[in-house]
Amino acid sequence: MKKMSLNLTLTPDRKAKLFIGFLRFCSWLPLPVAHLLGAIMGILYFPFAKRDKHIIRTNLTIAFPQYYAMARWWIKFRFFIHRGKTFTELGASWLWEKDRLLPLVKEVRGQAYLDDALAQGKGAMLLCPHWGAWELMGVYWSALYGITNLYQPPDYPEIADFIKHSRERMGANLVPTDVSGVRALLSALKQNQLIGILPDQDPGETGGIFAPFFGKPANTIVLVGKLLKRSQSPVLFTVCERLSWGRGYRVHIIPASSDINHEDQLVSATALNQGVEACVQLNPEQYVWNYKRWKRQPTC
Repeated sequence: MKKMSLNLTLTPDRKAKLFIGFLRFCSWLPLPVAHLLGAIMGILYFPFAKRDKHIIRTNLTIAFPQYYAMARWWIKFRFFIHRGKTFTELGASWLWEKDRLLPLVKEVRGQAYLDDALAQGKGAMLLCPHWGAWELMGVYWSALYGITNLYQPPDYPEIADFIKHSRERMGANLVPTDVSGVRALLSALKQNQLIGILPDQDPGETGGIFAPFFGKPANTIVLVGKLLKRSQSPVLFTVCERLSWGRGYRVHIIPASSDINHEDQLVSATALNQGVEACVQLNPEQYVWNYKRWKRQPTC
């Protein structure tokens, strides 16, 4: 008689089902409960996250050398709490209906900047760093105005359709990170629409220039400057601050420096990074410090 064995192997398909199933579970929870669950997950993961803690410690030392070591440790610890909340709040961001989701935003600071930008008739470029509830930011603006965003499919194709549908369900238009996507961005601006770009990722070997970010060179996208040369559209930074105890969110809209439209790519990229720094300084613990932002460095 053959012995029966239990197959516990997590195939990519099973991982996808587990991921989506957990987010559906989180979507059934009120936001305070979802955030509490995320905070607990972050605290429990903290002692075992050796690799992430090393990356975060390195990044915080670069960004805040003037801080005492204990102050940087506290930001690192709080980061893991926010990381857990970032995951569990996806249930609301990706699955809640509009009438239930939008009231989570309790305050918008700087709305006049966006109103003035759209009044110019050239659309507006929204730069959204990986800070706070950045996934909610895209859904929020798509629900109110519609928005065209660059989209790069995740490493797990099993969840790509789910993520794309979740982000587009309220009016966003996700376009690929290639020439056709850039054309779509320019077309949206010409129609006085919003476009969204994540400005704080390494763009690779051909899409960036090294510009100071918290005082150290970081490979920085030049796409923003290229789009501005052709559109002359207003540029705004926008981030979604996560309020404590699941009380909701506060949206910040911050105008970019005029230097972001400078002909010199280095000046433009430096202005972009300074805008990201201003967003980070609103609450450093809500930034994605586990990303190797300074991994690539100039060779000469």
